[in-house]
Amino acid sequence: MKTIESFLTYQKEIAKYEYLSNILAWDLRVNSPKDGKSYLIDILSQMELKAFELSTSEEYGKILKDVLQSNDFSSLKKIEQRFIQNLKEKYDLNKKVPASFYQEYTKLKSLANTAWEEAKAKNNYSLFKPYLQKIIEMTKEYYTHLYPNTDIYDAMLSSHEKGMTSKEIDPLFQQIKEELIPLVQKYQGKKARTLSKITYSESELKDCANYLLNYIGFDCNRGTVGIYPHGFTTKIHADDVRIAFDQSNNPCFFVSTIIHEGGHGIFEQNFSPDIRNLRNQGGEDIYGLHESQSRFYENILGKNKNFWTPIYQDIQKMLKLEIPLEEFVQYLNQVTCGSIRTEADELTYCLHIIIRYEIEKAIFRDNIGVDELPSLWNQKTKEYLGVEVTSDKEGILQDVHWSEGSFGYFPSYLLGNIYDGMFLEAIEKQIGSIDTLLEKKEIKKITDFLIQKIYQFGDTLSAKEVVQKICHKEISAEPIIRYYKKKYEKSV
Repeated sequence: MKTIESFLTYQKEIAKYEYLSNILAWDLRVNSPKDGKSYLIDILSQMELKAFELSTSEEYGKILKDVLQSNDFSSLKKIEQRFIQNLKEKYDLNKKVPASFYQEYTKLKSLANTAWEEAKAKNNYSLFKPYLQKIIEMTKEYYTHLYPNTDIYDAMLSSHEKGMTSKEIDPLFQQIKEELIPLVQKYQGKKARTLSKITYSESELKDCANYLLNYIGFDCNRGTVGIYPHGFTTKIHADDVRIAFDQSNNPCFFVSTIIHEGGHGIFEQNFSPDIRNLRNQGGEDIYGLHESQSRFYENILGKNKNFWTPIYQDIQKMLKLEIPLEEFVQYLNQVTCGSIRTEADELTYCLHIIIRYEIEKAIFRDNIGVDELPSLWNQKTKEYLGVEVTSDKEGILQDVHWSEGSFGYFPSYLLGNIYDGMFLEAIEKQIGSIDTLLEKKEIKKITDFLIQKIYQFGDTLSAKEVVQKICHKEISAEPIIRYYKKKYEKSV
């Protein structure tokens, strides 16, 4: 077992620097004062470089090779074997990236993220534009290192959802676009009914967030919450998963964000003990699968009236709501064509993602320039959603992803919706009606099912493998389209 022991010792060393990087990245976003960001970014880039150097060293390559070739390897559990095989694949890829380039790229992403925050706050795209241009250039170079003989954008897609290419995604998205645009158009011109804005303190929101997270199955003893302009979840460590959310005065937006990020958090907390301490990073190469779970909790469960029936009295008190449950659920489920993705209902959300997917293809295949991006964004928003974008803050600047170099991520959201349609049908066949389980306050039976079928495997299985394992079918958009039509056609 000496080779295994050497491997585990080395993994702990990598995990130590990943942990420090994750802590610093959280602090940079959530806690750091503006004038302290520059120094923090320098230290963060050093920690990320150290983790990268350890995970691409000749010594690490030899350790992985020795483990795979050792007699001890066959005695490991299948999940451990798959995990180590995946590490070797990632090692071979990352080895292609020069360390000096990696450090420059990670530092740029931190700087670009800070520039995006300021640009969005000031509604001034010109403040972010030079950083976006550089991020695009360096992201191209990064993927050229990783996949020198592959279409750049397909490489980006596959890095977020292993094995997925635009050849597979295009027909799925096209079918959804053809089916949903006519349905969405029936809602165009309808004004959103909005709840009166309610001012909440940070502590009030955190108390409600913890209540909801605990209710759906997130372990608050192994996680925490914080305030940030854009909701996100980050894994600091196997026993430290953190969720951030906007300090909103819109209770519907707030609860949707918490339940969404809670889905991510439950996933990260429930990797099998056999793998969760082998490395500090969260689920990689399965972003669509990850997004399927956040959106499953947010939409399939969290917009269902039966989700709220057992807990609404508590939520009413915490969020100072003066409306009955039925009205609250109507607000959660109304369809309105708006410009903001994170505030979109589950129906129009699909088109928001298709807009971003098509723009990313234009950037990396048609070489559209950063000067043209706002107008292309606004044009597609008008065409698909019938909405005029009135400011960059509500258009090109609304999302954080590109500031982090996360091109190819957006399609994961819609792939996640597609998986959700399939998972919903499978769950109802295997453990019973979602409506009944929620009404009886048995949501954790659903969570336990998802832990056993999906979460425990972490990123050792691809989304395609998980879908086949649970649903015994190839990936199809038909189930989610059926779900949307059943839910929304009758309400138009």
